[in-house]
Amino acid sequence: MKEGLLRLRPAPMRTEPVKDRVIDRFLRRRYRRVRPNRECQISIPRAPEVAIAIGSKEILDQYLEALDLKPQRADFAFLREIVQRHVARLAFCSVGPRLGDALPLDVASLHDRIVVRRRGGYCFEHNGLLYEMLEALGFEVTLYLARVIYNRDIQPGLTHRITLVHLDAERYLVDVGFGPLGPDLPVGLSQASVARGGRVFRVAEPRAGEFHLQTLKDGAFFSLYRFELASYGQADCELGHFYSHRHPAAVFVNNLVASRILDGEIRSLRNREYWVITPTGEQRRTISDGAGLQRLLATQFDIEISAEESLLLFQQEP
Repeated sequence: MKEGLLRLRPAPMRTEPVKDRVIDRFLRRRYRRVRPNRECQISIPRAPEVAIAIGSKEILDQYLEALDLKPQRADFAFLREIVQRHVARLAFCSVGPRLGDALPLDVASLHDRIVVRRRGGYCFEHNGLLYEMLEALGFEVTLYLARVIYNRDIQPGLTHRITLVHLDAERYLVDVGFGPLGPDLPVGLSQASVARGGRVFRVAEPRAGEFHLQTLKDGAFFSLYRFELASYGQADCELGHFYSHRHPAAVFVNNLVASRILDGEIRSLRNREYWVITPTGEQRRTISDGAGLQRLLATQFDIEISAEESLLLFQQEP
């Protein structure tokens, strides 16, 4: 735990069929041919000043306030509540990479972007913030990096950050930074599967030492990403993060995405297409202008951007 970061001392499922078409549609859109953002330059803009002291109690207090939670015993019930509320209230979003924002990974900057200024974030941001908050609350946490594979036998880079929480002789994968396909509850490494809201997840080990986060699709389990229990540090995160928000061919540099996973529905934006998915069906509409994009991000995702930024984002969309 970082010096100065408050540690709170702990006090002395329903299974439904998953909506496979959500996964299918996401994959079709993700793997259509991407036009690289040729205006993207490999340069680091200056980060805005952050007024919050690193490691201060204020960060933890404001994070819990955003989730409408109070400090509790560091047990599974509290962990599950944190994960569910995080993905419901703090939007996954690629506004920063699309606009070329400076995106430092220190806890004060993450808190400022995600909680205070409501700019959203992706895995290295959301899971980085969650890691620090869980550690401050008394959970035993370990950082890991993963390769996003979408059920293919490929060897991509380590561009996804996750956390394992060690609790009651079990290890739980927690991931609040994988967008609309990600789990909204902890997934135990030794559990057969877990389910919530019509979606089913498990962690499988198809080969010794190789773990896959899987979701149920078309009656079979589908691997979203894989990871190994190797040793990683902040420098490894910086490398994956730099590629993900600076490389001209990176997904988040070339696509505007946003999502929230709420009780009973998933809200998902990809470029100009907005979807609301529920257990009984889905609704889709197309964003027609910059003002509509700004309004949608504010009302459906609680993402704050200016009118000028919204117009730029809309004009950039493929």
